[in-house]
Amino acid sequence: MHYGIPVKGCVRVVIALGVFASCCMSMTIQAAADDAIPLVLVNDVSLKVEQQTSAQDRLDVGLAVFDPGIPIDRASHSKLGIFPEIRKAESKFMPVLLRQALVASNAWGVVRVLPDAEMTTELLVTGAIRYSDGSRLELNITAVDATGLVWFDRIYRDETGPSDYPAAENRDPYDDMYRQIANDLLIYRESLSERQLRTIRQTAFLRYAASLSKDAFGGYLEQDEQGIYRVVRLPAQGDPMTKRVEALREQEHLFVDTVDEQYVDLFDEMVVTYSLWRQYSRDQSLYLQDYEARAQTQERAGRRGTFAAMEQTYNTYKQIKIQEQDLDEMATGFNNEVAPTVMEASGRVFRLNGTLDAQYQEWRDILRQIFALETGLPAPN
Repeated sequence: MHYGIPVKGCVRVVIALGVFASCCMSMTIQAAADDAIPLVLVNDVSLKVEQQTSAQDRLDVGLAVFDPGIPIDRASHSKLGIFPEIRKAESKFMPVLLRQALVASNAWGVVRVLPDAEMTTELLVTGAIRYSDGSRLELNITAVDATGLVWFDRIYRDETGPSDYPAAENRDPYDDMYRQIANDLLIYRESLSERQLRTIRQTAFLRYAASLSKDAFGGYLEQDEQGIYRVVRLPAQGDPMTKRVEALREQEHLFVDTVDEQYVDLFDEMVVTYSLWRQYSRDQSLYLQDYEARAQTQERAGRRGTFAAMEQTYNTYKQIKIQEQDLDEMATGFNNEVAPTVMEASGRVFRLNGTLDAQYQEWRDILRQIFALETGLPAPN
């Protein structure tokens, strides 16, 4: 069944803590308690790796920076355990971890992290962080191809165990979740025929071309009431205008690839502190769960714990506060210290400044203006 691209409302943040019953499978799918989106409980997952994949089967994937899921009400942040700068940093790096899993699966074309949900890529994956700390990660992941077909819209939940900390080098405590998402994407892609894959690639190109000039390329596609695109006709083979579109598209991809490196470099500087913060966060969460359980049973009778236990709790609390402060300062830099990007197009050099979103929008506007000058067509609004 075809669906249009869903319009997301505000993200509800899940704050309930709890350890799920044993799960013998790599994942379990059930309806989420608070909405109709299927919930995937992730356990141990092995990444499915393609041994031989033809170029025709490889779709390019765009991973949009995740919605950080930060409530507007600032007073609720502390109560929900949300540190805005850290959460915003996570929303930019988690897609990088997912990209690593997709690349390792050897099943896709070029996988890029995008500053926004630009729907001219062949497959777009968006995400929203519903909950994130050292104990549990919960993401709402949606995959939509260029034709507007929704592959799936699911909530993934993963919980850490004692063996996940301290985190090993080049490992993330939630690697199983990223492997599960990569596996689910591959399973869906394998269900598509060569004709469907070809249509997705053609539609992605024509949608990008139409974003440069609707006058020249708008008539190649039709969109139905459900938001699904259909290819009406294709440009003539060897069309010079099509070659211009291909050249500008490569320039746009080059920009994304260039700025991607800044994300990785900035995160490398904070990953050690980030891992320690998540570890202390998990220790604190487990202690609070244990304390509340004891308080409701025999501890109600009087004994509240030994001095040694109280001292350990205080030390854990002190350590997590130190890590939160250090990490918050690093995350502020991660979110704000995006270096200027120098790009070249049509023999001219452009220096882009500001946030990554602003740079990306400015570069796309420049490319559209260049296309209009080269073709004599009206510049897009």
